[in-house]
Amino acid sequence: MLRTRVRVGPVAGVVLSIVFAALFAATSLAELFVPALAPAYHESVVVALRTPYEARDVPGPAGTLQRMYARTVVPPRTRLDPHNEQHRSAMAFEAQRRPLTVPRLLSAFVLYLFPCGVLTTYFRRYGHPRARLLRSQVGIFGLVLAVLVVAKAWLLFTALPAFWIPVAATALWVALSFDRRTALIVDLTASFFVTSCLGFDLTLLAVFATRGVTATVLFVNRRHARQMLLAGTVAGLAACVAYVAMAILLEGKVALVDDLRRGLESNLLACGGGGVVSGLLGRLFREPAELALGHVSRDRLLDLTDIERPLLRKMAREAPGSWEHSRAMANLAEAASAAIGADSLLTRVGAYYHDLGKTVQPKYFVENLAPGERSPHDELEPEVSADAIMAHVVMGTKLLRDGGVPEPVVEFAYTHHGTQLVEYFWAKYQGRAGQKALHKAHFRYPGMKPMTKETAILMLVDSIEAASRTVQPPEHEKFVEMIQRVVFTKLASGQLDDSGLTVQDLRVLADRMASTLVNMYHGRIKYPWQRERDKEAPAAGERPSGLATPVPDSDAAPVARAAVPPPAAAAVAEPAGASASTLPSAGDTGSAPSPESERPSGARERSQARAARRATSPPDPAAGT
Repeated sequence: MLRTRVRVGPVAGVVLSIVFAALFAATSLAELFVPALAPAYHESVVVALRTPYEARDVPGPAGTLQRMYARTVVPPRTRLDPHNEQHRSAMAFEAQRRPLTVPRLLSAFVLYLFPCGVLTTYFRRYGHPRARLLRSQVGIFGLVLAVLVVAKAWLLFTALPAFWIPVAATALWVALSFDRRTALIVDLTASFFVTSCLGFDLTLLAVFATRGVTATVLFVNRRHARQMLLAGTVAGLAACVAYVAMAILLEGKVALVDDLRRGLESNLLACGGGGVVSGLLGRLFREPAELALGHVSRDRLLDLTDIERPLLRKMAREAPGSWEHSRAMANLAEAASAAIGADSLLTRVGAYYHDLGKTVQPKYFVENLAPGERSPHDELEPEVSADAIMAHVVMGTKLLRDGGVPEPVVEFAYTHHGTQLVEYFWAKYQGRAGQKALHKAHFRYPGMKPMTKETAILMLVDSIEAASRTVQPPEHEKFVEMIQRVVFTKLASGQLDDSGLTVQDLRVLADRMASTLVNMYHGRIKYPWQRERDKEAPAAGERPSGLATPVPDSDAAPVARAAVPPPAAAAVAEPAGASASTLPSAGDTGSAPSPESERPSGARERSQARAARRATSPPDPAAGT
C-alpha cells in the first residue's frame, strides 16, 4: 500500500485543537502551577510581577479623582514593600489569580480551544492546500506554542516591555512556507494567545496585530529571506504609529520624549525594536521553521537540482529516455509555475525526480526502448501490463524516501498520475473475451490527487510535453488547443479538485506553456550544405530537410522513440499488436479524450505509416541497393 501524506479531517482537527488548547492553557498559567513562585511581602520575588494596561482612579487636586492608565512591572529579585503603591497593585492582581483553581484552568482551556478549532477548520476548508496536511498543522501550532513559551519566559524573567516579544516572526515563517492569508490568521491567533498572558492588554494586542499584518503584507519577495529584515523593520515603524494612536485614544496624550529616555524600557522603542527582532529571528531560524512546517528550503532544493546526485545519475544511466523526458518537463513546468506565482524551483526539482521509479523496469516504457526493440507488453496480459506501468509510482516513492529526498519532492512521484485510469490497458482488457472479472479500480494508479499548484502543474505538463510532439504545425493556437483538451480531461476526471488552481491560473498556464512550446519547437536557418542537399534530394529520392516541420531535440522526444522497423525490413508489413509501440510512453495515463502521446495504438499507426511510405518510395542510390 502506497503511503501518502496525511490530511487533517474533522475528527483529527478536533483532537489537534484539544491537545494544543491544553498546552496553550498550561503555558499561559505556568507560574500558577508552582506554589514556590507565589509572591509575599517582605520577600524577594522569584519572577517578575506584571499587571495589564488598565485605568486607575488616583487622588487629584482639591479632593478630585483623576483617571490614569498604567501598567505595573515589578522586576525579578525585588523585595516587596507593602507601602509601595506599585507593589500593592501587583500583589492585588496576583491575589486574584492564586491559587489556581479547576474552573479557572478549564476556562483558560475553553478560551484557547475556540481559536484552535477555528484555525483547523479554516485550514481544512479554505486554507492553502499544504496547510491541510497533518504535518503542516502540527508545525504551525508548534511554532505558535514556541512563541508563547518565549513570550512567557520574557514576561517572567525580565522587566523589559512586552512589546519586544517577536510575535511577527511566526507570520513571516508561515508566509514563507504557505501564503499571506494563512500567515495573517496565524499571526492574529498568536497575538491573541500572547496578550492573554497579560490579561488581554488591548494596546499590546493592537501593536502585535499591526506589526504582524504589516510584516506579512510587505514580505513581497519570499525567495530572498533577507526581505524578512526589511519587512520586520517597516512593521516595527507601523507598530510605533499604532502605539502612539492607542495612547492618544485612551489617555489623550503621549509623552514621547520621557518614554524614549527610559532606554530599553521605552515602550515606543520596544514597539519598533520588536519588529526588527522579528525580522532578525525570522531570518536566523528560517530553515528550522521551514523544516517544522514541512517545507523545503531553497538551498536544499538547489542542492537537489545537481545532476551529479546519485539518484539522478541512476536515472540517466538506467532510464535515459525517461530522464530526457523529465528534463524537458522541468523547463516547461518551471516556466508555467513562475507564470502563476507558484514555487517554480520546487516544480523543477519535482520534475527531475517524479519518474525515478521507471529505473526499476525501464524497458516497460517506450521512451527507454531502442529503435526496433520489442515491447515486453506484447507477451503480457493487460492487467499485468497495467500493474507494471503503475508500479513506477510506488517504486519511485520508495526510492526517493530511501534516498532521503524531502517529502514535498516525493509528493510529485505519487501525484503526477493522481488516481487516473490506465485507459489503454483497461480498454485492451475489456476487448478480450473470457477474462476474469476485474474492475476499473484494478487499473487505477495507486497515488493521490495533486494537493498543490506545483504538483498539479507537473501532472498537466507530463501529458502536455508528450502530446506536444504530435502537434503540426507547431503554432501557438494549435498548442493552446491541445493544452485546453488536456486540461479539460484532467478537470473532467476530478484530478485537479484539490490542487488550488483557479480558472485564471489555468488560462495563464495554457498561454504560457503554449508560448514556451513554440519556442522549444522553433525552426532554424539551413546551412549551405543543407540547401545543396535539398536540391539534390528529389533526384536521389530523399526527403528534403525543410523547415515546415521543425523536429525537437531527440533526447527529449519520448514519442519519437517508438519502435520503428529497421530499414532492411521496412517493406514488410508488421502484424497489428506486435509492435513495440504498444508500450506506454512517458505520459502513460491514457485518458480517452486526451491527445496524449502515451496511446500505443496511435504510435503503432504512425509506425505502420512510416513503413508503408518506405515500401513505396524509390530506392536510395546512396544506400547501395
